[in-house]
Amino acid sequence: MKKILTTLLSLTMMLVLAACSGGSNGGSVPKTTPVSGDKVTAELPSGWSLVTGTDMNGNDMADFICHTEEFEYGDPYLQVEEYTKDLDSAKALLESGDPYGTYDGEKELANGTWYLAKNAASSQIGEKVFIVKGYECDFGSDEVQSILGSLQWAK
Repeated sequence: MKKILTTLLSLTMMLVLAACSGGSNGGSVPKTTPVSGDKVTAELPSGWSLVTGTDMNGNDMADFICHTEEFEYGDPYLQVEEYTKDLDSAKALLESGDPYGTYDGEKELANGTWYLAKNAASSQIGEKVFIVKGYECDFGSDEVQSILGSLQWAK
């Protein structure tokens, strides 16, 4: 009887471990969804959504990547728009600490070099410069940096 219980317990544990592994990649690669807005395309992890500027406030000057499935005012978001000056100006703005908080340096992401502050980031992708302003988002987090690294200009 003990052998049967031990065998059943072992089989149960193997099934539990297999179910928790998340499949062949072991759950190490988060699932993302491609999205496209008025200004940008991105790969968003689960729990994030894109709201176009047209849908958010009636103009297409920025896209909003929201840390929620359905955006409501007050939810955390990243506001992505074109910076009308050059990258050096954007970097100087972030280094000044005003209005985006402490400058955190630069980081190499999948789409290039990003300059990061507490509440904003900037990078040049192609001929244009991105500025991403955040509301209640951690620019140092892997999740936000994966979004930044996936940003491309919409065609």
